[in-house]
Amino acid sequence: MLNRISSFHNYQSVQNDLRRQEAKVHHNQAQLASGKKLLSPSDDPLASHYIQELGQQSEQIRQYLDAIVLVRNRLENNDVLVNNAESFTDEARRTLMEMINGSLSPEDREAMKRELQELANNLLVLSNMQDASGNYIYSGTKPKTQPFFRDNEGRVSYNGDDYQRKMKVANSLEVTINDPGSHVFMDIDNPFGDYEPQYQLQEGSELLLERARNLDPNDQSVYTVSFTNLPNGKFGYQLAKDGSPVQSGEYDSEVGIKYNEMNIQLKGQVTPGDSMTLEPRKTFSLFDTFKDAIDFSTGSVSDASNTAKLQQLVQEFHAAFIHLNKVRSDVGARLSTIDFQEEQHEDFQLSLKKSKSTFEDLDYANAVIEFSENERALKASQLAFGKTKDLTLFNYI
Repeated sequence: MLNRISSFHNYQSVQNDLRRQEAKVHHNQAQLASGKKLLSPSDDPLASHYIQELGQQSEQIRQYLDAIVLVRNRLENNDVLVNNAESFTDEARRTLMEMINGSLSPEDREAMKRELQELANNLLVLSNMQDASGNYIYSGTKPKTQPFFRDNEGRVSYNGDDYQRKMKVANSLEVTINDPGSHVFMDIDNPFGDYEPQYQLQEGSELLLERARNLDPNDQSVYTVSFTNLPNGKFGYQLAKDGSPVQSGEYDSEVGIKYNEMNIQLKGQVTPGDSMTLEPRKTFSLFDTFKDAIDFSTGSVSDASNTAKLQQLVQEFHAAFIHLNKVRSDVGARLSTIDFQEEQHEDFQLSLKKSKSTFEDLDYANAVIEFSENERALKASQLAFGKTKDLTLFNYI
């Protein structure tokens, strides 16, 4: 009875060892076939946990890289459009400068007016551009709303909002992906300060507004400056506020005209009888400048007020060009930011791949050695199992 138990125990022990060796060899074969050190979490639970965390981080980086591609496409598209708007604006400025030249014929001025109309139309089309998904680029956070409309009088209004959309491209970084049309085309700093001049000049006058500032934010009055001759041969001025005279005196071109918090600086030669109305305006719309340029483009070159208005519009086009250039610079800065962030993500992703490879990828040299050792051990177990299964008392009777 004792011999039977002992023989069975030996048989079972060798059989279990055989199975363990077969499992090791099969595991080695699977590793060599897949190139992976870990075939299941049970192979190394701690390493499997790290690999799972690394995979989650890698997936997050992939999502950020996809977001960067989307942001870059939109910013590059915006950059191209603003660049085209710059070209339209600069072309309009140079066209107006030619119109100020009195040597042009009425036919030439009419041709240039049509050119201005074409530039204005191109700008309106550009401002209402849509992306590949059909979203309006310059409507703020209302992508399905057409941002700009022109009425029967030629005035352009904005129907979008003033907000910007942002996209997350890193754990702690969001990048603005659009600029509202109001900021790009309408909220342009007035090159003349806080007022827009309306000229009523005498023939041959060269009077122009250089700058008018008012430090009182609550003062929204309309001012009018008019000039007369003084007995001493100099010029006198009268300043009216909302139609009521408030100040008068001798005009000094170096000092300008000062009233309370207001400072008016003029340039050019004054002619008696000249007057200038100053209407409050801190910013202007490029569309309004185009409309005014078209309206005043065919005026008489002998009309000093018309010529002064054209020179004012030249300055507005120049200010708009500078403004658009700043918008492009801001877009370029955002592109640089996402380029840098993309490099950071790619470097980090490479580090993640190296770390994951340390835990997951197979060292083929060591794996082959281990496979050979386990294969030899399996053969030994097989020989031992063959001897053990034939070990019975009947062999000795």
